Amino acid sequence: MAATYRTANGKLVDIDALRLANEGVIAVGNMRTNARGDELGAGGAIVKTRAQLMQEYHKLNTPVINHDVAEPQLPEVIPVAPANTSKLKTSTVDAPIVADDTTAPGYVKPRGSFADAVAKTTEVKQELLNPQPGVTPGVKRI
Repeated sequence: MAATYRTANGKLVDIDALRLANEGVIAVGNMRTNARGDELGAGGAIVKTRAQLMQEYHKLNTPVINHDVAEPQLPEVIPVAPANTSKLKTSTVDAPIVADDTTAPGYVKPRGSFADAVAKTTEVKQELLNPQPGVTPGVKRI
C-alpha cells in the first residue's frame, strides 16, 4: 500500500512516488551517495550500486563462518628446550615492599601530601548575613 499522507493544507502527498522520482538526486551530506544509496564518484557518476554495496556488506558480516574468506596464518611456534635451572637460585623475601625508597641518595621528601592535608583539622566559623534595609524577602512580581 502506498504511503499517502495529508498535509496541514489538506493536500495529499504520496511518499513512495516522491522517493522514486528523486532516486538519482545527490543526497545532502558528505557520504557521496544519491538518495537511492548508490556510491557516487567525481561529477556524480555512480561507482557502485546499492546492490553491490549490500553484497559486500553481507559477504563480510555473516553470522555463519565463511570458509571462502582466507583466514590469517599464524606464525609457526618452535618449541624451546628448557634452560638449565640448577644454576638458578630461588629466594623468598620476608621484608615488606616499600613504594618510595627514602634511603636512596638524592631523595627529597615532598613538602606536603594529600594525606597530610586531609589529616589536619580545620574549624570553619560561619556568621549570618544581616538583611539589607528596605528589602523585603519574597516574590515582588509574577
